Amino acid sequence: MSSSPCLGIRRENKNRWERRAPLAPSHVAQLVSKGIKVIVQPSTLRTYPDKAYQDAGATIDEDLGPANTIIGVKEVPIPLLTPGKTYIFFSHTIKAQPYNMSMLDEILKNNIRLIDYERITDSSGRRLVRFGRFAGYAGMIDMLHALGDRLLAKGFSTPFLHLGYSYCYSCLDNAKDAVKRMGEEIAQVGLPKSISPMTFAFTSEGAVAQGALEIFQLLPHRMVSPSEMVDLVQGKVRADPYLLYGCVVTAKDMVTHTDPSKPFDKQEYYSSPERYRSTFCERLAPYISVIINCMYWETRFPRLITIQQMADLDERGAHRLLGVADISADIQGSLEFLMKATSIDQPLFVYDPRTSDIYESTTDKDYMYRHGIMFLAVDNLPTEFPREATQWFGDHLLPFMEQIVKSDPALPYASMDLPPEIARSVITAHGTLTPPFEYIAKLREAYERTIQRILVLGAAPSAAAAINQLSRNPRNRRLTLADDDIERAQRLADRVDPTTILETVQLDVTDAAALDAAMAGHTLVVFLLPSHHLGQVEQACLRNKVHLVTQSYAGSSGLELSQAAVDAGVTFLYEVGLDPGIDHLEAMSVIGEIHRKGGKIRSLVSWCGGIPSPENSDNGIGYKLSWAPSEMFASSVADAQYKQDGKVVSVSGTSIFNHRQEVTIFPALQLAGVPNRDSLPYAKLYGIEDTAHTIFRGSLRYKGWFQIMQAIVEIGLGEHHEVVPFLQPGAPRISWDEALRRLLIPSLNSNDSKDEISTAELLTNRLATVRGHPNKGYDHRDIQLIIESFHRLGLFDKTERVAQKGTFMDAFCELLSRKLIYSVGERDMILMHHIFDVEWPTGEMEMHTSTLIAYGDPLREHIVQNTERDGLLSPLPFSAPRTPTVPGEWAAGGGIDLAMSKLCGLPIAIAAECVLSGVINQRGVQRPTIPAIVKPLLKALNNEGIKFTRKTFKSPRLGLPMVEVYKK
Repeated sequence: MSSSPCLGIRRENKNRWERRAPLAPSHVAQLVSKGIKVIVQPSTLRTYPDKAYQDAGATIDEDLGPANTIIGVKEVPIPLLTPGKTYIFFSHTIKAQPYNMSMLDEILKNNIRLIDYERITDSSGRRLVRFGRFAGYAGMIDMLHALGDRLLAKGFSTPFLHLGYSYCYSCLDNAKDAVKRMGEEIAQVGLPKSISPMTFAFTSEGAVAQGALEIFQLLPHRMVSPSEMVDLVQGKVRADPYLLYGCVVTAKDMVTHTDPSKPFDKQEYYSSPERYRSTFCERLAPYISVIINCMYWETRFPRLITIQQMADLDERGAHRLLGVADISADIQGSLEFLMKATSIDQPLFVYDPRTSDIYESTTDKDYMYRHGIMFLAVDNLPTEFPREATQWFGDHLLPFMEQIVKSDPALPYASMDLPPEIARSVITAHGTLTPPFEYIAKLREAYERTIQRILVLGAAPSAAAAINQLSRNPRNRRLTLADDDIERAQRLADRVDPTTILETVQLDVTDAAALDAAMAGHTLVVFLLPSHHLGQVEQACLRNKVHLVTQSYAGSSGLELSQAAVDAGVTFLYEVGLDPGIDHLEAMSVIGEIHRKGGKIRSLVSWCGGIPSPENSDNGIGYKLSWAPSEMFASSVADAQYKQDGKVVSVSGTSIFNHRQEVTIFPALQLAGVPNRDSLPYAKLYGIEDTAHTIFRGSLRYKGWFQIMQAIVEIGLGEHHEVVPFLQPGAPRISWDEALRRLLIPSLNSNDSKDEISTAELLTNRLATVRGHPNKGYDHRDIQLIIESFHRLGLFDKTERVAQKGTFMDAFCELLSRKLIYSVGERDMILMHHIFDVEWPTGEMEMHTSTLIAYGDPLREHIVQNTERDGLLSPLPFSAPRTPTVPGEWAAGGGIDLAMSKLCGLPIAIAAECVLSGVINQRGVQRPTIPAIVKPLLKALNNEGIKFTRKTFKSPRLGLPMVEVYKK
């Protein structure tokens, strides 16, 4: 050991609120008097100013290099760890916490001796150096304030609202005075009878609980036993609305022996907790208003309440729980439904047990009004009383500091010259875990075996919605986002929930070996790539025995593939996006209900469209892109089939727009639709092939769009087979006006004076040539609409240069990707509408409708689209905070705000969760058309706010409503 022992006190930098220090100036002065040099990093946030430490004899210096021992409060960022030093801080590693294992690995690699305050104990295991009591003070005060906020949102004005957060008070005594004043008001005016008795359950008798109880007991209160609390709420004992009721719940109240004949034995419980099961949820949880969770918990112990138990309680309306102050901030610990820690900046969130959804102030201004349980889970509560907490903590740490700083870290662990209290707290030394903490490695191994690893293929905006949903259970779930462009994947990763543990990798799925390597160790694949890659991924999933969930259609080889998936013990679940996906779920739910009541489906008409919300449809065209323009074109001109009154109607893609029709869903919306691909297979898929005379699926747009598209296709702007010389890279650049003239001129007579006719007139003449045709043509209003739309798109602009893409369709798609974009603040809309004609056994006819309307969030960033890629990110656009700088670049961002992105990503994520949890356990090829799949998916979507409105009419339309050739 050096003859000049030196201690460094690091500056806390975890967040702006961390104002504590492990030692106060008074402690530093005592160490300096014993010949120990103390270096303190400068800080303007620390509760004690630099000058106070300097006056105590410390050196204020950024460089802690000379210090052999460095102390702090919170974890040290990995880049700031110095090899060979002794560090003392709260490491949060002793339970193999996943979020700090990378830090622990770095500590081991750098031969750092790590001492953890949490393990400085006496011979009986009692902690000696802690902030616990201050966590209890601050947590209780903050929860009382939060209760006032929550109750106000529920319609109750209470005295709780008049108390501030702990940090609002200059010292603990001032805060206690404020609590007393609030208590006096409760004693005078009482609490509303509908929320009385107000019961508080304190889980533990330790220092944290003692601090919380000290605050609670400043209020008018009565302490009761668990059984007395139950009697109060059940009305067996009269409750006093002028009092709060407190109940300390210990282990004997929380569990029961698995052998009913055996009583609770504390020693046995702590040594063999597997012999006990939790009864807290059934015996006590229904009678508690507020849980103040102060207990220490490890995975070997039963939980107080699991996620499923809380969901069941909520489903049955069998609880009165307003909120939880989880002062332990143990994520998914004793209360499994604590999904995240909070901060002093945003201390609260509301957890909905039905959906596991989290509402918080940063994303939802109405979060306090949401259904659910309010959580306060601040992980650094003592810093709300920073000066007193620092003094208290330092008083208990100081007796050990001289020996620590003067100790020799090179000595073997068994011979370390440390007091036994400190020796018990040394987690790492000489590059290994010390004997008392070797169990951490086993915990890590056990934890790794429980992790569900999900591989998301394709960095589409819908992937962001899927990842956010899948990351709600962070404790045992790891996500990998793979894309052939690692920068694009990282940009999207930067825009998902920052608490998500997400790895991004570069992957070419056409490379079978690379695909197998990427799948290794994963449980499930979420496929969001274009469908032409699906076959390769299916085979890889079979080889690696990995589940597959996708919004793509099931292929024609489904039977053969299904047996292979069954043999591999995996589920291949297809068609779980928007369309197909959500449309299946609602259709099968309604059809199943009608069949159970004895009815028959005589007609099914289904409409779906992704369009701008009405207030953002003001570009003269009534359409903006929520998917890649090339995909939009391909879908628009696809051949279609449907059955009308028993007859099959086939429509070629070239004439699809002649079959446009007005569609009335909401009278205020002027909508139109055309047939959408092949509707015939849905009769068998939905089990109505023997009863339905009409089966029709159509695409929705605002009125006028299909006339514009028909003109675009007829004049050749959608041509993608013919390579155009003047559109080749390197050809002289021309304007769109000139390109359109060259496209239109062949249709003119040779003696026309072309130079004197504007391009708009050329187009008018071209469109007028088909006026009056029986099943085609444009009237005067149509032509006016088309000309105006072409103006808005810049097709008559002599300065708008054509992108040299080779074909008219590719060049036109590039133009659309710039002109038909959503701007910042705009939003899109999904509209789905099913119409069922039903015949009941009595012969009575009814029309049933199911309507879904969903809006995106206002766009946060401009969308930038590019059509040069092979469609990897189709069918959705990407947005970027900057202009792309290289050809073919797509940037992820604002596109994730679109309803199209969310309604494509959310169902696939929910389906993946159901497969992982075993809710969906059918193996082989599956589609969401059987009750075992439909019910859980539709319920989960309903819980997320994706709900259809169902209506019934006694006078149905006869035949196929509004499906007829558009005639003049």
